Amino acid sequence: MGVIKRIFSHLRGGEGWGARGLRDRKMGDAFSCDKQAGKIRIIGVGNLLLRDEGVGIHVARELQKNDLPSGVEVLDGGVVGIGLMDYLRGPAKVLLIDAAEMNLKPGSVVRFTPEEVKDEKVGPKFSSHDIGLLEVLELAKALGDCPSEVVIIGIQPKEISWGTDLSPEVKASIPKAMEGVLKEIYQTSRDTLAPEDPEATENHQKK
Repeated sequence: MGVIKRIFSHLRGGEGWGARGLRDRKMGDAFSCDKQAGKIRIIGVGNLLLRDEGVGIHVARELQKNDLPSGVEVLDGGVVGIGLMDYLRGPAKVLLIDAAEMNLKPGSVVRFTPEEVKDEKVGPKFSSHDIGLLEVLELAKALGDCPSEVVIIGIQPKEISWGTDLSPEVKASIPKAMEGVLKEIYQTSRDTLAPEDPEATENHQKK
């Protein structure tokens, strides 16, 4: 059984994301715009040449290897900075995966929304792009280009230095980050998306 099938099965079995140690925090609604229902865009961002700073792209590439429900696309955002604006247009929901300095144990994975941290004096510091992630999201909101829902999957880095290898702790966090992303997809797919896995669909209908 592939990793996607295992995680979807795990989620349908009732064991939530929080049981794996992730913070399942309440979603806010500050970034609210009318968009096409059901479409989800997953964007991994970071710099692959700065070790753990590229973890978001590593997670996105792992997700791209698997079959996902229709209406879900996964993009390698690279070091996009202000260019992230182009990726925010269109989908109803965007999941951003990025390294975030949160003063936690390396490899920790935390789910939060922009509105949960934008007013905090001490909040997560995202990877070193030419403009801050939260600033890009605020600009998208002001221009009416923001999705209806934005969720950030932050991963605590250990090593931000020249190199292409992830630290062991951050590399080990990739499955947990994938599980968090898949939970977000599943929560949306229950109402608007149909999994491409026939067996998963049949099992879901029996619930």
